[in-house]
Amino acid sequence: MKALHTVILATAMAAATLASPFASAHATLKSSNPEAGATLAAAPKEIALTFNEKIEEAFSTITVADSQGKEVAAEKAKVDAANPTVLRLTAPVLSAGSYTVTWAVAGHDGHRRKGDFKFTVK
Repeated sequence: MKALHTVILATAMAAATLASPFASAHATLKSSNPEAGATLAAAPKEIALTFNEKIEEAFSTITVADSQGKEVAAEKAKVDAANPTVLRLTAPVLSAGSYTVTWAVAGHDGHRRKGDFKFTVK
């Protein structure tokens, strides 16, 4: 019985060890500038998103939309050459109002992750 218990425990530990890289294998947003929910006195010059792993530029986007849902940014987001975990978008001139940042990125594993957040310019 003890041998069976040892085999089951060893199998469970091996499975957990092999599965752990997959649990965190997707790009996850760590921080943003501006921060989600922020109210800014002045419009940002850029949107910068920092992820937990390198981002594949060809498969990653940032869009900015006004409170009516109209997209306001015409530039394409670019991965920071000095830090490939950061995706940047030069922001257009933003007037006072509420904006939604929507992002989609692909990490080194090729899986796409999506998200969004809002910020306000006074």
